[in-house]
Amino acid sequence: MTKLRILIVDDEILARDRLRLFLSCNATVEIVGECGDGLEAIAAIRREQPDLVFLDVQMPRCNGFEVVEQLAAERRPEIIFVTAHDRFAVEAFASRAIDYLLKPFDEERLQQALARASKHIDIRRAGD
Repeated sequence: MTKLRILIVDDEILARDRLRLFLSCNATVEIVGECGDGLEAIAAIRREQPDLVFLDVQMPRCNGFEVVEQLAAERRPEIIFVTAHDRFAVEAFASRAIDYLLKPFDEERLQQALARASKHIDIRRAGD
């Protein structure tokens, strides 16, 4: 089984720590990087080509939706938005996000989102 390559993007260090902690117990994932703002995220996504990005909405320099807009659709990784605000959910799903995690989330909820993303990534890898 090929590991899921994951990028964590959040301007809050504690939020990145929490995601990393929850993901570290999952042998099917590889964290390829972390970013603290949207401009760093765009560069890291283009460089690392992750399968999945956990992406905060509100960040300095470039928000999560602006990050998604800067990515070519055919090379865009799957996106799970991670935010403390439910008011962005409609826009998140309109941008074709796989899931939307509201902070503070627990490990079980994160694993549900990860499972959903994994199914989409498996389908994409199979060429469907």
